[in-house]
Order: sequence, then C-alpha cells, then structure tokens
Amino acid sequence: MRPRGLRWLLVMAWFALWSLGCRVPQTLVATVPESTSTLTVRTQVEQPFYSARDGLTAVRLRLNLPDNFAPGERPSLGGGGTIRIVYAPEVDPRYPDSDFYAWPASQGWLGELLPGRVISQTFLSRYPNLDGITVRVGTYGADIGTGIGRLREDVSAIVREAPIAGREITTLPGGGAVEVIGSRESWVRVRLADGRVGYIDRASFADLPAPTRENWGELLLRLYREGEEAPLREARLRVQGLSDESHVTFRFAPIADSYRTSYRFTIEAVGSAPGHAVTLWSDPATETLVFRPTYASQVLAEAALDAGRWSGVEGTLEVRFAPVQPTRDVYLRLIVEAKERPLIVHWSMVRPPGNLPLASRDDPGIWGGLVFNARYSETVPVGWLVRTVFVRSTRAIFSDPVLGIGYMFVTSGALGLLAWSWRKRGRRAVVS
Repeated sequence: MRPRGLRWLLVMAWFALWSLGCRVPQTLVATVPESTSTLTVRTQVEQPFYSARDGLTAVRLRLNLPDNFAPGERPSLGGGGTIRIVYAPEVDPRYPDSDFYAWPASQGWLGELLPGRVISQTFLSRYPNLDGITVRVGTYGADIGTGIGRLREDVSAIVREAPIAGREITTLPGGGAVEVIGSRESWVRVRLADGRVGYIDRASFADLPAPTRENWGELLLRLYREGEEAPLREARLRVQGLSDESHVTFRFAPIADSYRTSYRFTIEAVGSAPGHAVTLWSDPATETLVFRPTYASQVLAEAALDAGRWSGVEGTLEVRFAPVQPTRDVYLRLIVEAKERPLIVHWSMVRPPGNLPLASRDDPGIWGGLVFNARYSETVPVGWLVRTVFVRSTRAIFSDPVLGIGYMFVTSGALGLLAWSWRKRGRRAVVS
C-alpha cells in the first residue's frame, strides 16, 4: 500500500475512534415547532410535558421581544418574568385513575368493606416525595338520599354535565323543586323534567333529602416497600361525612426517596358493620383498585427570564439553571409568570411530548402547546447514534427488498467511484 493511502486509512481510523468517544447533548424535541399564534401572558401560563431524559438544565422559550419601553421603564428581555419547573404527577396517565371525571361502566364497586377484609394493591412510584394515596369511595347514600330537593331562592342553579367543571346544560330558577337521585364529588345528581341527568353544586340547595343510612368507623391504609413486612406509613380516614362517589386521599408524611420505588398498600375497615360500611371503586378486568398516588409539591428549578440568552435565528430566549434530577420518565410542568410587563409567547397546535395542552389564566380557550424546547445535561455517545442508524437502516432494507437493492447499488457505486478516484490520484502522484 502506498504511503498516501496508508495515511488516509490512519486518518479515517483515528476519526472513527474519536467519534466513538464523542457525546452529543439531548433535547426535548429535535426542533422547535412552528408557531400557530401568540399568547399574551399577564399573569401566568403553564405547560405540562413528558420528560424522557435526566438532568434538565435549560429551557428555550419562543417569545416576542419588546420593541419599545415606557419612560422610566427598565429595558429587559423578560420584563422581570420568571420560569419554574415542577413535577406534574397529577397529569401522568400511567395510573389506574387516569381520568378524574370518568366512571366507566366496565368498572364497579367492591362491595361493603367489613372488618377482616383487606384490599391490597402494588404500584411503582414514579416521582419523589410520595405523600398520599387517592381512591374512589362510595357511601351508599350516607350523605344525600333520593327524593325532592328545593333550590335556594336567592340564586339560580347551574346544571352541569359533570360535577365541578362539567359543561353547562341549563340553568334552573331559584326556589324551584328538582328530583335528586344521588351525589358525586359532593355535587348533587339531579334528573331534569326532560329526563336529562346533571349535577348542581350542593351550596345551591336550601333543602335536600335525608341520607338513607349511616356509616361507622374508619378506613386504615398501610403502606409498605415492596418485599418488606413492616409498614412504612399509616393513614386513617373517618367514614362519617364522606361524600358518595367521590375521591378521598389518605395523607402521610412525604417519602423523599420514593422515585422509581415499588410499594404495596392495604386498605381495611375498622369499626364498620353490614349496612354501615363504605366501598371502593375498582377495575375487575385488571383486578386493580382505581387509585392514584399523590406527591408533595416541589420546585425543581426557578430562573429569571432577564438572565436568558436571546437567539435571533430561532426567536427564542434560553434560560439555564443547574441540572435537575431526577427528570427521566416523569411528567413536568413549565410555568411562565409575567411580572413588570406582559409577555408575548408563542403557541402551536403541535404539542410537546405528552400531548397535553397549555393552561392559561389569561386565555383559557387555547388547546395547543407552548412553543419551547428543553436541554438536558445527559448526553448520548456518537457511537450509539451510528449504531442505531445502522441497525434501523438494516431493518428497513430487509423489510423492503426493492429499497435494499437500490440502496446497495447506490452505495456500491459511490464506494467504487471513490476507490477509482483515489487510485487515479495515486497514479498521478507516481508519474509526477
């Protein structure tokens, strides 16, 4: 082999080894999505998203810079605004109680919880600071009976499709009578004159049917680390005063190291009796209790927008902070808060990972997502990227033979042309 060819081989070998040792930073998305429109933030806007990487260390937010300042106003990029990053376990869909408002017909009640019956459930905690377990409880009408209720005369009653935040169905005049058929989430379930069923805030009633029963005792929850016999936490709930078909939470002291830890909890009744006991909601198909763990709130990062770095190419403001951990395989919430002056941020119909909409106090009608990106301190080896590309290309070739033949033909031609050019250049060097 000629010296020139040997040098080229050595250079290529060195470059390959160097590339295998290089690492590239990770981002939330490959590119910032195109903007659909802008949103003026006078108070704050929130954006939940799924984070697949660890070590979140920067947020790049697309916004409009101010083009003028009022007399005496301090020029600044973010007008004194801030961003915060917090965990968002309440939007994580990977627990049995994934939809607060859904009561599927395929699920049902477990029956009365009487002394001696123990309900057991295991789960993986995906966040730190576990501080409670939320379940759905039924009281068999121990809070409100069925019959005729009378509305207060001083207010009109809004009837909603679902309790709390359901779509408005109609409005009933104050002082009227309405048929009461139960309750849910402390709201009164009613049947209207046209047969439709809706929910009215309990505060709108002057008189309600008396409860049909009285429940006794309390519910006891014990929490264990998976594989351990001694309980880690205990919590109790008195059943008297609980609302029918409602969410209740067993609270206990936060567990700081609960991230990616498996737990088991049990629930049993103490002091109940037949006809005086509550029940829990479950999913018979999966043999699981419908529940959701809760977590103590924690601010992971907070930074001033004025400290950010502006990119005129992307029209984004990048705010950096110390790497946050853990942020792998969790849902996070980006909170942008305006201070001295409003912020004009961009939103897109392309939502960030997790496919959840933004929440704006100033304009609640937007269902898109904030235009932003995030950067992580976690990096990926270039060698891994090369290997991934090679494996996926090989799979694509075998899944489509025509594409494979064409790819091999083009690649062989390119390599042959390169070898011919290389050899011809070597001959010219010898002649000269």
